Amino acid sequence: MHKYRTSVLGCLLILALLLAACGGGGPAPAAPADAQGGGSTTTADTSADTAAAPAVADGEVPRNRTVIVAQKTSYPPGEMWSPYNLGGTHQAGIQFFHEPLVYADMLDGNAYPWLAESWEYNDDATELTYHLRDGVFWSDGEPFTAEDVAYTLNTLRDLGSEVRLGGVYQVYVKEATAVDDLTVQITFNSPAPRFHDEVIVAKGDSATFIVPKHIWEGQNWAEYTAYNDGAGPVTTSPWRLSFSDDTRRVIDRVATCDEWWACATGFHDLPKVERYVQLTIGDDQNQGQALIKNEIDQTHDLRVDVIEKILADNPEATTWTGREGPYGMVSWWPTALHLNNQDKHLGNPEVRWAINRYLDRQKLIDFAYDGKGQISNWPFPPFKGLQDSIDNLAELEAKYEPGKYDAADGDARLTAAGYTKDSEGFWADASGDRIKCNITSFSLWTDLGPVLAETLQQHGIESSYSEPTDAYDQMASGNYECGLFGHNGSQSGNIYRTLQLYTTGDSGNLFQYSNSEFDAIVEELAYTADEAKVRELERAAMDIWLQDLPDVQLVQFYNRTGNNQHYWTNWPSTATDPYMNGIHPHTGFPYILMNLEPTDAP
Repeated sequence: MHKYRTSVLGCLLILALLLAACGGGGPAPAAPADAQGGGSTTTADTSADTAAAPAVADGEVPRNRTVIVAQKTSYPPGEMWSPYNLGGTHQAGIQFFHEPLVYADMLDGNAYPWLAESWEYNDDATELTYHLRDGVFWSDGEPFTAEDVAYTLNTLRDLGSEVRLGGVYQVYVKEATAVDDLTVQITFNSPAPRFHDEVIVAKGDSATFIVPKHIWEGQNWAEYTAYNDGAGPVTTSPWRLSFSDDTRRVIDRVATCDEWWACATGFHDLPKVERYVQLTIGDDQNQGQALIKNEIDQTHDLRVDVIEKILADNPEATTWTGREGPYGMVSWWPTALHLNNQDKHLGNPEVRWAINRYLDRQKLIDFAYDGKGQISNWPFPPFKGLQDSIDNLAELEAKYEPGKYDAADGDARLTAAGYTKDSEGFWADASGDRIKCNITSFSLWTDLGPVLAETLQQHGIESSYSEPTDAYDQMASGNYECGLFGHNGSQSGNIYRTLQLYTTGDSGNLFQYSNSEFDAIVEELAYTADEAKVRELERAAMDIWLQDLPDVQLVQFYNRTGNNQHYWTNWPSTATDPYMNGIHPHTGFPYILMNLEPTDAP
């Protein structure tokens, strides 16, 4: 086999899911009238007053062949199964229908060639060639070929920002050509040495989603849903759509080996998982109780106290780090205090550095996460694939000490910049206008946010914490003072993708930061393949970044999920085998599903 936080979730919900999914099990319930998109926080019915139901007679799938996971928000409309539709997503189960050329686990540096067997760049990184696996076919029987890959890349290039995720392909791809059925060559507009790692590979929350040319050609990609009258996407994967609405998704595995290329060719056995159910449970406690009662197999991200409750009450529960802290895996999304660089006060680097010096990160971890966390000094994660960059910046880290807590230095910086404390102990300028850092954020930081705001208050920075429903819109439009959020940047090779987040006008530049010298260095880095030059440019860009300090790094973001071993074992874990870092919304989760092993639990 190729390795690769009030009521308990009721049995009624589980039964409804199974009935909805099973052929002959009764008509599927209609989507709720108030169905919303994936950003909604609508929760599922969590009544716990109904007795367990008998097994479904027709289309029955045993519980120990069914994986049930929960997330906190509702899903897109049930008809939405395209990663490229402007109202679409690549999460919510959609990633199950798009096998990648390569799976990767950037935390530990694992790579698993999938639809592609191998790949290589030419000497100046202006061309990238993929050699595809023979014998791959689509679920409708048509062969998967280089034409599908070339068509996907060229169409994304042509459409660009007209479709979701298209912009990067328009920047880089000059032409993708099917050399033969199993060879595709990508020619770039300029050297693109990071295109494979940063764009093609399925890792974390990103991938290139290959589509079947014979199905998608002629479709309006911005509007096509790939629902196909309920049949779901045509796919190379072993998964088929069974039921979907905005609170749950049910996906079934094919019945026989011949229906999936990987099994038919001997590349991989059929997954032991026969049914996959995603449902909505809108808060940490309900998710925790559901896992304690063995009603679900994996939670979404939970607070440390809820994880510890799960572990105390369910001896079969585990986490990424087993049953010991910190319980989660380091994400590619390090948490930072975003500072609006266009603000009257926060636009001053000395003010930003003073705020940085006022933060004792270990105390933040102790109070917010009961000590179960990790300090972050850089806007990128400590992944093995970035170790060369981390080593390259060691001298700069020693020079600037970005993670150092030094309140006296913070006071000195503000005093030198013309600030004094007013009668209430808050820092203000000569006109009496205070430095304000009112923090806008999301429920993912309910534990950290209030602690952070109180810490700033204690050091004379007026602050508060809130989670408005339009938090991201406020940050993206620059209509905020401070924000608590992550960085979806580099994961391997070098830190170009993270640096790009800070360039003028970039859509990820929530900091509203602008430095023309920095921009020029990052632009040069984008096209540099020579490793020595890459490291030189990294240092130069980060030297400017450290002088300006556009935002303040805090802690590593942990994906803390509860994983249940009552029905399923072989969850990736540092206590056993960390073969893939990912939770169910991520592009690597289908790979995890292929490696889970069932128990004999009824």
